[in-house]
Amino acid sequence: MPRLVERFSDYTLNSDDKYYTLKVRAITSPKRIERLYGTLLILPEELQRSYKTLEGKPVLKDHNASVDNVIGKVIQAEFRDNAIYATLQILKEGNENLIRKIEDGLLNAVSVGFTRKLVWDEKENAYLAKDITFNEISLVVFPADPDATILNEEGEDLFSEAIAWIHDPAKRKKAPSDYFLDPSSRKYPWKTWGGKPSCELLRRAISLSALHGHRQIYDRAKALYERFCKKEKQSGGVDMEQLEALQKQVEELQKQLEVLKMENESLKELAEAGKAYIEKLKTETKKFVKLLFGEKSAMLTLIDGLNDVKQLEAMHEEYSRLAKERFKPSAKETFEPKKEEEGELTPEKLANMTFEELLKLREKFLEV
Repeated sequence: MPRLVERFSDYTLNSDDKYYTLKVRAITSPKRIERLYGTLLILPEELQRSYKTLEGKPVLKDHNASVDNVIGKVIQAEFRDNAIYATLQILKEGNENLIRKIEDGLLNAVSVGFTRKLVWDEKENAYLAKDITFNEISLVVFPADPDATILNEEGEDLFSEAIAWIHDPAKRKKAPSDYFLDPSSRKYPWKTWGGKPSCELLRRAISLSALHGHRQIYDRAKALYERFCKKEKQSGGVDMEQLEALQKQVEELQKQLEVLKMENESLKELAEAGKAYIEKLKTETKKFVKLLFGEKSAMLTLIDGLNDVKQLEAMHEEYSRLAKERFKPSAKETFEPKKEEEGELTPEKLANMTFEELLKLREKFLEV
């Protein structure tokens, strides 16, 4: 099947102990490609439908689908700006020279292999690529698009004129020794041709020295980067001062969140206490209603359906007053000596009586 070769734009180069990670622009659209059978046209909507098929696919060398040529895999793919961007993981072990070529700019192109259906379009005078399925992505030497180029983390031309001297053997030999972090071997350049620190070259020096275990070079490159590039845009376009400000805002929001959580817990406790108070009001008010109007009073159902505290408090107060007036002790009982265990009939005692006690009291007062 035909393969589409595209230059990639490497806007992030990262590494860990096992894998070397880089992001590439795998293919752009709309793209017209001349083939033996005619013109192949790839439209943005077809890339958008198919970009996920690139995830999990192998990374090869030169489209050579052999076991030894599998050097990594695609761990993520995304579609934006009419292009597919992919994140590749390359196994470090055994690929040190390949990674160095990428870092030095000697290898800066990729090619995607895919299958598709061809549909002739009279208006476009081309075959449209339909039902695209990506099979792999390869590192290659000769790209189809000579204008594409590697970008740095800031989205700028990685090999700008200021640092292009590192690829010119004559200039590299002529450059002062202090242009290199390792002057004896004239490796790890870190300055522009004008003698200014280059943050891009320092980033590459950090990555390469870590890859090859050159600890002293790594420490020096990192120190110089901290000194000269601290305010450079990082983390997807946010400079360090902005990042620190955002972190402080996050910490402040977290504190506010903790306060709100505590307030929420307090409100829950108050709500539970409020529920308990309403239930107590209902229970006591229904006692007075039963005492005054009997157990079949329609008022009992009304009270059960109420949840307004002020209404319940008003009803409780009213029926408590009516009960006291209706079952007020006679003068005779008032002045007669009472048994010590009975005590005085107070509003508090009346409110705390059980239903059975209130019925007995009702019968006693009716007899009077």
